Amino acid sequence: MKTTPKAARKILNVFAYGLIAAVLAGSFVYLRAVFNQEVSLRRSVMNEAVFNAQDFFVSRQTLLKSLVLSAVPDKTGKDAFISVDPQEEMNIRLSSESGHWSIWLTQRMLEYLRESKVNLLYVPQTEDPKVVRLFDASHTLGPLPKMVLQRLEDEGSKHFIVGDDLWLTDSKVLDSPFYLFTRLDSRDVASGWLGIEVEVPDLVEALRSESAGDFMLLDGQGQIIFTNAAQSTLVESLHRLEPRNAFGFIGSGWIPESLAIRKQLGYSGWQIVYAVDIKSLLPVLGWPLLVCVLLVIAVCIGLRLLIVRFDRRLITPGEKRIQALIESEAFNRAVLQVAPVALCVIRRVDGAVVLENSLSQQWLGKGTELSRLCHGWIYRAFEEHEGRNSDEIEMEDGRLLYLAFAPTRYNGQDVLICAFSDISARKQIEVTLERARELADRANEAKTLFLATMSHEIRTPLYGVLGTLELLARTELNEQQNNYLRAIERSSGNLLQLICDVLDVSRIEAGQLQLELNTFSPMELIEEVVQGYSGAAQAKGLQLFAMIDSTVPEWLSGDVTRIRQILNNLLNNALKFTENGKIVLRLKMDSRDDERVMLHWQVSDTGKGIAHEEQARLFEPFYQIESAKNVVAGTGLGLSICNRLMHLMNGSMRVVSEPGLGSSFTLYLPLEQVREPMHSHPLGELSPEVIYVVSPLRELAECYCGWLRRWGARAQLGAPKPGETADHAVLLELHPGSALQRLEPDWAGPVVVAASDMTVPLDLGNNSWHADINSVRGVYQALCHAQGMRINKPSDAGAREPDLKLDLRILVAEDNVINQLILRDQLEELGCSVTLACDGLEALGQWQEGRFDLVLTDVNMPRMNGYELAAQLRAMNVTLPIIGATANAMRDESERCLSAGMDHCLIKPFTLHSLYNCLQHF
Repeated sequence: MKTTPKAARKILNVFAYGLIAAVLAGSFVYLRAVFNQEVSLRRSVMNEAVFNAQDFFVSRQTLLKSLVLSAVPDKTGKDAFISVDPQEEMNIRLSSESGHWSIWLTQRMLEYLRESKVNLLYVPQTEDPKVVRLFDASHTLGPLPKMVLQRLEDEGSKHFIVGDDLWLTDSKVLDSPFYLFTRLDSRDVASGWLGIEVEVPDLVEALRSESAGDFMLLDGQGQIIFTNAAQSTLVESLHRLEPRNAFGFIGSGWIPESLAIRKQLGYSGWQIVYAVDIKSLLPVLGWPLLVCVLLVIAVCIGLRLLIVRFDRRLITPGEKRIQALIESEAFNRAVLQVAPVALCVIRRVDGAVVLENSLSQQWLGKGTELSRLCHGWIYRAFEEHEGRNSDEIEMEDGRLLYLAFAPTRYNGQDVLICAFSDISARKQIEVTLERARELADRANEAKTLFLATMSHEIRTPLYGVLGTLELLARTELNEQQNNYLRAIERSSGNLLQLICDVLDVSRIEAGQLQLELNTFSPMELIEEVVQGYSGAAQAKGLQLFAMIDSTVPEWLSGDVTRIRQILNNLLNNALKFTENGKIVLRLKMDSRDDERVMLHWQVSDTGKGIAHEEQARLFEPFYQIESAKNVVAGTGLGLSICNRLMHLMNGSMRVVSEPGLGSSFTLYLPLEQVREPMHSHPLGELSPEVIYVVSPLRELAECYCGWLRRWGARAQLGAPKPGETADHAVLLELHPGSALQRLEPDWAGPVVVAASDMTVPLDLGNNSWHADINSVRGVYQALCHAQGMRINKPSDAGAREPDLKLDLRILVAEDNVINQLILRDQLEELGCSVTLACDGLEALGQWQEGRFDLVLTDVNMPRMNGYELAAQLRAMNVTLPIIGATANAMRDESERCLSAGMDHCLIKPFTLHSLYNCLQHF
């Protein structure tokens, strides 16, 4: 026999595999013995559980037989009734069509029935049997199932053998109570049935065994009567235990699922099954299995070390010398053949192919492209040291290949190794993606252009409508005309809001909506927002108030316009869907990280609420809940915009709602705190005296207690007891609605009454002051008066309303005739003199230095638009203000106006107040 390194390795491996197989076989035998021992132990436990179950049923059966045997005929002939003997015994008299019986139960028997939790029943043999409950061990009992009564009626006419009992339950209802009946007199079929009832919890408690596993009680047909089995496949697998008394493994797969025992109960057809999950038997194999695994691992490691030592010392040195020369050539050729690219080696001298793989032969073949182009690649690789070592070539069959090449040496010659990869599919994908991107950009531009055009076309006539309505409202109208006017204004406002909402959604999707950071006071913002809806809340009889935590910073930096838009939307929805109760706007500070604070804004109401299945779609555009589609007018865009705005501001929104209880919308918004001196105008200090705070709402009183402590006062929740009033104390009454009567009428000291509805002020006398509960400053000033302190009012506190007469000479360029008239009337209402022009050319012709103070021009006009007019005027060195007016509300419109030389841009439709705010600066 020829000895080779390969043969030696085979002998070593065969020896190692044989030894490992022996160890595995021994481990298997040991583990099987351990497992069989555990199975035997479980079988004894399950047999014990079966014995206990049989004992349970036999004891009840024996009890019933003893009661039947204790029944004696009663010759009194009275109806069935129950009487209690004072000497601790009970006489039960039973009557049926065939006679009367009497059963005497001693107190010990009654105690035994209670301890056994057995209910005693009697069913007379009549056409319409009525169940007579003779003794009940429980107070929560249901009626006897119809199926049980029907079975008793069916068995009533049959001859009954002593010792044959009826084991009954309602097979249609899983876990129905257990009933055991026997005939009161086996000689008389009309004697009726005496039975006991065992309730489901008592039966389950008696049959349950933690060690024996889950149990099932089966009737004669194999149907489940009672069970606590958690395994749904347990019943389906019982067919593997065919005999009535059997023990073994059951399961539907290769591996058994349970170990089960199945035995018959007494002389009945019922069977009891106990089953243990096979997984509960596996822990006993833990340590033996670990020992076996460690043994096998140790044997494998030892054998491996032995084989390695033999191989390293004897076999490997000789084999290396033999294989060294063969492997080098074989490796190079293998790499060349299995590479997923076309590889070829070209000789530098003549460009001939020295070596190539099958993929190169398939792609390049014997075509002329390779011989024609290879000399250029050789020159670039060997002569141009900084040349590009890659190229793209197109084959005759249309295939597009990418080439990468590099110079090297092979068999003592300079060669060029070339790698070709097919990039035809990649190029096609790139072209397709680029085409799809262009189409998407065009679609997005078309959508944006369409929205901008539609917004412009709708806003232009809408400006005429709203402007005319505003001017009409300033004229003399009767009550009916005022009602019509308000209805038209509301409808026009809803239309404008719809346009703005659709435009906001489109600008957010197109990424054109940018946030504007400005410094604002959260207290002033909430006071402004709440005051805007207080009238509507009072008209519906709702309580609307705000609660601001005293830890909230005085000044913040953020986009106050968008925050106001979100709060307005949430309050508007709350007013729509709330018919009674209250609406609360809360502001708290959740956390602080240096100058960055996390604020918690919440709008809660007591309205109709939102169903849970509708809350998931609440923030989708144009979605409206089913209960409000035909009740409240809306577009379904408000909450969608609020949610998107919160994401833009790095915040989040959460809704909690229960139908019939109300809704709560919570905003978590991070903002920057501002500590600049120019924005620092904190409220002063109060006198450090006691201020008693009372309110029907404890949360509201605690909120203002925090503010009082921040102002230096000693706040005390609740009114003082008689005789405990502090000196110089003030009472602060907080009414979430109207202040119709005093909360503390016996208080004689200074009092400040703060209410959210100030339309009907309460007559309080001289030593009292009113305040708006939604104005923290107002409450502070009233408390200062109550404590006798002087208030430093701001310099403009007594300033009167600004005069609307601007006295400006304005040149108006507008191509729409209706808008010309509206603009002229609005400007004349503001005290301005107006000169009208139909387009930019006419306005340029009417322009004269010193004749006008300002130019107001529409940006979209024929012949010469507003941009061109502004550019022409600036080219003429005109420095007077130029204001643009446009119905296009897209973001870049204002930028175009400013870049054209305008000073400001007004978005149509604008109100008289907005026009005044714009012009007063000029």
